[in-house]
Amino acid sequence: MTRLIAIAALVVIAFLLIRYRTNEKLQKWVVIGLVSGFIVYTASLMLTELMR
Repeated sequence: MTRLIAIAALVVIAFLLIRYRTNEKLQKWVVIGLVSGFIVYTASLMLTELMR
């Protein structure tokens, strides 16, 4: 369920960035933030599974 919410949020943010043509710096930082958040989520998921 969490994955579906995360995917939907990414699609909405990508749509808004393209729709309103925000500047490149903002787009770059949003993409960096989303990718790093996804990496942290994946790492925490792996750690919790390994601890079980």
